[in-house]
Amino acid sequence: MQLFTPPAEGRDWVVVAKDPADTQRIADALKSDGPALTSINTAIGMVTLRSPDDDVQKRAKGVDGVSAAVTDRSAGWTPDEPQLPVAGDLTPATDIPTPPSPAEGGDPFDGWLWGAAAIDVAGAHEVTTGRREVRVGVIDTGIDASHPDLAPGLDTGLSRSFVTDLPDIDGPCEADGCVDPVGADDAGHGTHVAGTIAAAANGLGVTGVAPGVTLVDLRAGQDAGLFFIGPTINALTYAADQRLDVVNMSYYVDPWLVACRGGAPGDSPDQAAFRDVSIELMHRAYDVADKAGVTIVSSAGNDAADVGAPGTDETSPDYGGTARDRSVDPSSCERLPARRQARDRRRLRRPGGDARSTFSNWTSDPSDRRIDIAAPGGREPDGRGGILSTMPRDLARAEGAIDDEGRVTQDGNQRVVRSCPDGIGDTDPDPDERCGLYTRLQGTSMASPHVAGVAAPVISAHGDRMRPDDVAATLGRTATDEPCPADEGAVTCEGTTQLNGIFGEGVVDAAAAVR
Repeated sequence: MQLFTPPAEGRDWVVVAKDPADTQRIADALKSDGPALTSINTAIGMVTLRSPDDDVQKRAKGVDGVSAAVTDRSAGWTPDEPQLPVAGDLTPATDIPTPPSPAEGGDPFDGWLWGAAAIDVAGAHEVTTGRREVRVGVIDTGIDASHPDLAPGLDTGLSRSFVTDLPDIDGPCEADGCVDPVGADDAGHGTHVAGTIAAAANGLGVTGVAPGVTLVDLRAGQDAGLFFIGPTINALTYAADQRLDVVNMSYYVDPWLVACRGGAPGDSPDQAAFRDVSIELMHRAYDVADKAGVTIVSSAGNDAADVGAPGTDETSPDYGGTARDRSVDPSSCERLPARRQARDRRRLRRPGGDARSTFSNWTSDPSDRRIDIAAPGGREPDGRGGILSTMPRDLARAEGAIDDEGRVTQDGNQRVVRSCPDGIGDTDPDPDERCGLYTRLQGTSMASPHVAGVAAPVISAHGDRMRPDDVAATLGRTATDEPCPADEGAVTCEGTTQLNGIFGEGVVDAAAAVR
């Protein structure tokens, strides 16, 4: 795979080779025709480029061996102004909350990790916390390499960024060429996901599900939180090239919430072609990753939708065009990426144990296996918070959650906590200390890394690489069976205690899986 720094102006295009063996020849032909190439992926058969010209599609399709050339942005499309963080109240906080006491040997905020407790991470750690040889790729918005809870397990040498900032959605570029360095995360999503998977057991902040494994930052998301098909394909292909053991993908591929073969009713020919290309390339990438032994874990989505029945997509496209209602037929549509999907759930203090968080997707047809397994991702049992995990310092400062000295502000105190080597409630930290910041988020994005985090110690306990199907079988076989909830309102839960549309094969059980 080759990556190139793109020019500042122009639309991004994806060119597909009928036969991946012809990719380099096609790339050479495209380059000689003038457009600036941004990547060449010979394993998948994809060339991406950026050009201000309007005839790129015609020229690309004139190259022998090209099956499609598509763009995610309509000509003349003008985006809304990007939403930039607004600084909050910069009065230092004096009432930093005190967390519940952690278990013996745990990190200071582990008492707040209700999700880890719900899937018995402590029991898994009695067997293994993971081996450094097991590598987990986080395909996301980046990982803050300066965070003291992530730096010990992050392989920055193996990490890569596959995106350039787009000022029309990301705001002004922070780096030369609009290419953020590896180890930066201006959105915070990837850093939060990474902390759930593998935050270090180091007496600071929180402990991840698998603190002993290696994290690899594979940045495919924009600062604005959008994930386009080119960077996604390149990141997943790279994970296969490097033979990573697990990758986590807590997002959907923009600009289509759901990709439909042949498009959806009312789509233009270009829109239909783009959806077809997205599906084709993702499935090629799945095949490459499977052959390389990469276990893929993805989130189920936060649309409170039945993904197994016909429905309506009201939000697409979310970039490059005007959104409108589109019919979705599950027989021809799928949510990308769509491998082992983790549904969010929260533990309730009632008989029956668990319930679907109201935003989480589900399926009325559990046999279609669109939902495989459930994991924590919503609010705590008492309704507070969400999943606590790591937060980038620069993002916290930009949002006004901390001041220039790193102290939590009154505004930030509602959502950000800090852990320093000399104490949790340190209101005047030593500037040389490596304090960590933590925040709560909720969504199926938070459920997926719990599952990816368990997959990693499963492989660690196995002692060697595992086939993705074997990892999935272990997670499913050892999951805690959960019957259909009795109080899901308008949501009809179909299936059995062993397999249903709310919980899939059940709630992931870390201790049982590694044993």
